[in-house]
Amino acid sequence: MDLKALRTFLAVAETGSVSAASGQLHSVQSNITARVKALEAELGAELFLRSRRGMRLSAAGEVLLPHAREVIAAAERARRAVAGFSDRPALLRLGSMETTLAVRLTPALARFRAAHPGLRIRAETGTTEELAARLLAGEIDLGFIAGTFPHPDLIATPVFCEEMVLVTHPDLPDIVAAANQTVIAFRAGCSYRAFALDWLRRAGLAPNDIFELGTLDGILGCVAAGIGIALLPLSAVEASPHRASLRLHRLKDGAGHIDTLAITGRGAPENAAVAGFLDCLAAEPARPGRPG
Repeated sequence: MDLKALRTFLAVAETGSVSAASGQLHSVQSNITARVKALEAELGAELFLRSRRGMRLSAAGEVLLPHAREVIAAAERARRAVAGFSDRPALLRLGSMETTLAVRLTPALARFRAAHPGLRIRAETGTTEELAARLLAGEIDLGFIAGTFPHPDLIATPVFCEEMVLVTHPDLPDIVAAANQTVIAFRAGCSYRAFALDWLRRAGLAPNDIFELGTLDGILGCVAAGIGIALLPLSAVEASPHRASLRLHRLKDGAGHIDTLAITGRGAPENAAVAGFLDCLAAEPARPGRPG
């Protein structure tokens, strides 16, 4: 039983068809079918129930599924554990919220890459929920999320404390004027979105319609155009080219701060690249801002 066969089995199980698994694995359908049949022959059991609608797991397939995931995860942990001893450049896989990557991580990434030219770095963005899920699945080595995400398999370390501010068009003179305004926010699963809606409710400024956007620049551009309001980290707003067209309001109820956490997997092999990047990040000077 080899890893390629198990990865193929997982792809078919998760997508429900050979054609979809073929696209996911970038392999022709005949290879997918052959690997599944070979695995079934090796185990002496049919792993899928086949129909015109696709493929779903048989009873034997349901039994194999958690074991296959465990084996693939163990293989990935082993790969990471020996990566530092390979002659090939090592890889650091980062996942971050867009605002954190754009404002907080970029200077440290530049310094870290200059200090380790042989290290490959891959960075991706996502919501807090997405990043936690990807780290738990072994798809990233280090994640940066906001707020809290309690999970027994995650180790979370505070690295920044962001001051959250209410961002409005300059015509809105104070927080009270923001009542019932449309909230411009990232998609569901974002901690900043959850913070915004909870704060507005507690401040008596709800209910609010939600206008969902995928980028920080898009959100602040819409606020500058008077389409709605947003609650975002002060550091991200101060770095925006839209800053001159925005009014910032400090939150006065003592709830205007949210931690950014670096998350790693509990029990994951030691990773010198992760530790080195966190050390580099700790040496990065703070970036204060001024609402107004």
